[in-house]
Amino acid sequence: MKRPTTTLSVLLVAASTLAACGGATKFADQPRPAAPLDVSVYVNDQSVSVSPSTVTPGAVTFTITNQSSNAEALDVTPSGGSNATTSTGPISPQGTAQVTVGLRAGRYSVGIAPANAAQAATASPAGITSGQLTVAGHRSNSNDQVLQP
Repeated sequence: MKRPTTTLSVLLVAASTLAACGGATKFADQPRPAAPLDVSVYVNDQSVSVSPSTVTPGAVTFTITNQSSNAEALDVTPSGGSNATTSTGPISPQGTAQVTVGLRAGRYSVGIAPANAAQAATASPAGITSGQLTVAGHRSNSNDQVLQP
């Protein structure tokens, strides 16, 4: 006699379990954002070098090496703009730093940060020529790249 009750109980549990699966009517199949691009920045006593000098809009990771004789901070500033998009803290001589920032299309100056507000109007407060970065084009999503979040 217990057999029909057990069978009925199992069927009810199975039916309720199946009913709970796939209840959503929409599935947001959104593409993943583009993977960050890597840009190397080399600072010496004469200039700032940026490689590559052209990237596509989106997240950009700057890896900076300071090979100058003084500690230097670095700014990434839109051309014609006065406010930096991002800045680093002071990087010791022979030291490195890394910063990631989202960039829009345009031209950017990658140079030594002024030591104080009085120096903000000068193009190169430490006498070090700024590097240039051009952001143009379109970056595709990272759906086809493995080991991405």
